[in-house]
Amino acid sequence: MTREMEIPRDVSIDALDNPGRVTGFISPAEDYKQRRLHIAQKIVNDPTNTFYFEADDEQMRYFGILKGSIIIVDKSVKVSSGMLIVCCVDDEWLTRKLLINGENTYLCINDSMDACLNITGKKITVFGAVTWTCLPHSKNNNVRTGRL
Repeated sequence: MTREMEIPRDVSIDALDNPGRVTGFISPAEDYKQRRLHIAQKIVNDPTNTFYFEADDEQMRYFGILKGSIIIVDKSVKVSSGMLIVCCVDDEWLTRKLLINGENTYLCINDSMDACLNITGKKITVFGAVTWTCLPHSKNNNVRTGRL
């Protein structure tokens, strides 16, 4: 789903707003004119329930979330096993992969069961599901996730 957003026009770089009004004829290329892309049109499905966080450690490096990454969380998405979530366990906010295996529930930092926290029976607060992550690129972060 793509939402229409009105993006302010930058007169220094954008073409004329209505060239037909200025020159007396409409350009044949007008049929191919595209609206400018705004990143929120792609990554936000429900603006009311979407929140942004910044990762402050590299525990989720396996999933490509490094320190400084922006984590986009949607509270309206129904959380299920296998999804990355933001949750609160023992008064600590975490980003983890939720894994439900039979009667047991785990929070994992990778796909190995060695690095999973068994939270069966514990009271946790799930804030929402991670829908996107944005990673700043520089010479210093050469990331290879477990999915490559």
